Amino acid sequence: MKNSTLFTLVCICLISSSWAQNIFDNFDEYKAGEYLGTESGGLWTTWSSLPGGTEDVLVSENNSFSPENSINLTSEGTVMDIVLPLGNLTSGQWTLSYMMKIESGHGAYFNLLHDFAAAASNWAVQVYFNASGSGSLTVGAGLNDPGTVFTHAVESWFEVKINIDIEQDVAEIYFDDVPVYNWMWSEGSVINSSTISALNLYPNGLDGEPDSYFVDDVSFTGYDMRVVDLNTMPSCYPSPASLSFTVDHP
Repeated sequence: MKNSTLFTLVCICLISSSWAQNIFDNFDEYKAGEYLGTESGGLWTTWSSLPGGTEDVLVSENNSFSPENSINLTSEGTVMDIVLPLGNLTSGQWTLSYMMKIESGHGAYFNLLHDFAAAASNWAVQVYFNASGSGSLTVGAGLNDPGTVFTHAVESWFEVKINIDIEQDVAEIYFDDVPVYNWMWSEGSVINSSTISALNLYPNGLDGEPDSYFVDDVSFTGYDMRVVDLNTMPSCYPSPASLSFTVDHP
């Protein structure tokens, strides 16, 4: 049995607002060989907020988890340093995930930011992947804890997922749904903060080894609005609607 409810146009604005922070980017709508910051229409930027410049990354068709494009971050050549702003959220429960493939003989790196302001940024967590298949993470200004050491796949795709519960002040990182570590989300490198500001993908080439990794299917959603749940979202008709519309839901 379905329930049908009639809403005015005002409700469209409310629904749009509640889904505004959900992001899914598989790079497939972009032109391979062009800069991500330019092709994404402002969804992605760079550390210096100069999309299309030397810090930007080219959309790649050489390797992808889902057809046909991905991005390849490498420390060999120009300095790539790209950023996905996440809305400066201060409440709610959120999941950030993406697929990653680290090339053999290379490492990888990413960080999450409480505040994105280039060199004046406030880091929430930094995650390092080594060519050996080991890795570690640093929370805030630094955490000397054996629990931050982990292992990871090399030369095969795996999912990186972080659940962030701002209300409970906890974050959890998983690889392919296997728990790796959890920590107090509000710890910061400069000052404690609950804000979710941005994802930064930066092949830093630390420890004398080069970085090269592919990223695909980047998702940022509320806990109850995963991409896999889109089939169960309410349907709206007529479409387009002018003054009113009907929502059917189970």
